[in-house]
Amino acid sequence: MYIKQNLFSNQQLRGLKLAVLLNHGEEPCDYTHICRHLHCSFLTLQTEIAHLASFGEVRALPYVEPHLEVQYRPEFGPQKLFQSILNETPSMRLVEALFYKDFDSLEELAEALFTSLSTLKRLIKRTNVYLQLGFNCVINVRSVRIVGPEHSVRLLYLKYFTEVYDNYAWPFLDSINEIALTSLVDMTASKFSHRVTHSLFAYLKIMSAVNLIRFSKGYRVNEVYPRSCSLYEKLKEDPTFLHLSELFWRDFGKPLDQVALSEMFSTYFRQDLILNAELDRQNTDKEVEGVTYEDMLETLEGIENRFGMPIANKSEISLLIYNALILKEHDIYENFLVYDYREPYIAYFNDSYPKLLEAFQEALLAPFKAKGVELAKERQNHLLYILLVNWDNLFFHISRAIDKQKVLVVEKGTCNSGQFLIAYAGQYFDIAIHEHHQIDMHKIKEEYDVVLTDQTLEVVDGVDIIYFSQLVPSIALEKLNKFLKKKIQKHFLEEPEEE
Repeated sequence: MYIKQNLFSNQQLRGLKLAVLLNHGEEPCDYTHICRHLHCSFLTLQTEIAHLASFGEVRALPYVEPHLEVQYRPEFGPQKLFQSILNETPSMRLVEALFYKDFDSLEELAEALFTSLSTLKRLIKRTNVYLQLGFNCVINVRSVRIVGPEHSVRLLYLKYFTEVYDNYAWPFLDSINEIALTSLVDMTASKFSHRVTHSLFAYLKIMSAVNLIRFSKGYRVNEVYPRSCSLYEKLKEDPTFLHLSELFWRDFGKPLDQVALSEMFSTYFRQDLILNAELDRQNTDKEVEGVTYEDMLETLEGIENRFGMPIANKSEISLLIYNALILKEHDIYENFLVYDYREPYIAYFNDSYPKLLEAFQEALLAPFKAKGVELAKERQNHLLYILLVNWDNLFFHISRAIDKQKVLVVEKGTCNSGQFLIAYAGQYFDIAIHEHHQIDMHKIKEEYDVVLTDQTLEVVDGVDIIYFSQLVPSIALEKLNKFLKKKIQKHFLEEPEEE
């Protein structure tokens, strides 16, 4: 994971690098390795460990000699930890303060941040390096505000608020009526007939809130999109919309019209986007980075045929990939400043099904290569993530890539575990209970792939035997899952056959 160093102090960088090392290291880390990686002494490392352990989402940082590991509370994970680290970063507190309030002087800003003027000036200097490199904007010390292209400033705050605040939190409590905005976003999404997931809905709420607050302060992108004009015509007589318009005028002193809608939903009202393949048919054959929506649809159909795994929602995924090429940093799956949640997801597939992942990526990039377009590695992974995370029933289809495994349960007593497994896991395994007086392993190997047993059986080639000193459902299910995954991994380690 790449860490934007200008965003953090040296102490915060050490803490962040320690978190990255513990979360993404391929092997457990010992103290010597960690100190060498962080360029710090053992005493400094102890301080960093104590600080990391103070975050609420961390349950413990045990040192099981000779390795250090991080354990999270069950309801949290690394993303929450990185969120907390980012939330206490002075640079981000500075950026957030400038979003909500206009300051007349640096002295007033320093007082609001409970810091000295000299410390604030150093903080602004460091933060400006990050803002300039990442968003082409800076904090102007004369006007005491962030200046730069309005699209870039809004993108900065969109990424910040979506990463630092949880979906259930509403950071604009004193500025925007959440219920009213939720209603407007819901009406907008429904009029364009595009399926909106809860994640996208939350993202659109934050985006429209950020844009609305900037708009209310006089900052504009100064574009009125045809989509907003169309939406306004559809909604202007709606009683709910009329009520929202009254609230909008009361709170912001502006009409809720085409201009306001364009400002609030600017990024997703671009005319070249495909919000619905049927309604936006005129865009389906337009090229973006050398490929069209139809090209992506054809690519996904090719993946279906090659691997024998259906993509029921391939039209939707083609749309998401096509729009991601247009939106770039504004895409929903780019909504972070620090913690790239795509990395561990792709890493799972790379560890579990490397050949399959490689084949998916190769197929996904084929239409670009055919047009002579070379995508950066980060862009490749972004498109790959969109495919993997949105593929309807992907894990089920992967599990069905091999024949349904035949399982025989040989256990003492009345076969309680076998009966439970048939009822609970019968969809994924063909499970039978051994009911004969004799156990003929040579005959069993002709009919079954694996035997679960709490007895010592004759070992023969051609059938796996999994022995349990306690054949209880929870342990049996865990072993069965590992058995199936191992079989699937072996299947996908073989080179996929070409059409």
